[in-house]
Amino acid sequence: MAERRSALPKILIAVYLIPVLFPFYWMLKSALETPADVYKPRLWLGSFTLENFDTLLRTTNFLVTASNSLKAALISSVIVVVCSGLGGYALARTNIPRKASIAQIVLFSYMFPEVLLGIPFFALFQKLGLLNSIWGLAIAHVTLSLPFGLWLMWQFYQALPKSYEEAAEIDGASKFQTFLLVMVPLSIPALTAVFIFAFAASWNDFVLGLMLIRDDQKFTLPIAMSLFVQQMELNWAVIQAANFLLALPGLLLVLFGRKYLVRGFQTSGLAN
Repeated sequence: MAERRSALPKILIAVYLIPVLFPFYWMLKSALETPADVYKPRLWLGSFTLENFDTLLRTTNFLVTASNSLKAALISSVIVVVCSGLGGYALARTNIPRKASIAQIVLFSYMFPEVLLGIPFFALFQKLGLLNSIWGLAIAHVTLSLPFGLWLMWQFYQALPKSYEEAAEIDGASKFQTFLLVMVPLSIPALTAVFIFAFAASWNDFVLGLMLIRDDQKFTLPIAMSLFVQQMELNWAVIQAANFLLALPGLLLVLFGRKYLVRGFQTSGLAN
């Protein structure tokens, strides 16, 4: 009886994972088949070929758009991590009036849809000369994850005991040295969780990229993916190969960074 009870959670997890993982399996399966076999419904590979990936890389600007997405995601993620760490520590350790209300207002801004953010960004970047640039897009992407990152780091630093900082101050460390040499190493799991979240938000963004980028050589992957349907003449095998490569970075980040995600959310209290 005890063995059955211990096996029940595993069975439930397996049942849950089937609909979650099946789309990824079907996407990879279609990417590895010939275009003719894609239209033949079967659960297993009808053929195996890497020609779809070769066609994608040779006949489209996939690598250029992937490079644009990577640049925008890395720039915005670094900015979000730095601002979230500094802002969260300031909210947790300084006597700012109504700091709880400030944090709530910042988190509330996360509820605004991207279309509403894109319109003022378009007007502002047009005056600043940042329109149709990767740097401008990266700055816009910061708004997608900074509110959540700031909230997460605020909760994280509140959960850390002040004894670490007090010990550093006794040793003669300044406030900034205490933050940089003591608090930052302790907050690596939470900062990693913020980085993964910010990278995924930027990498998958479509609306802001569509509104702020006009040059096809500066398109990001989600925008280019919408054009592949026309360029590939509905060659779903090649399109699925592009979908797989688009999803791959996010999957790898979550796979190799899952322990930091769990530790970051647990320490901040968001996993309770």
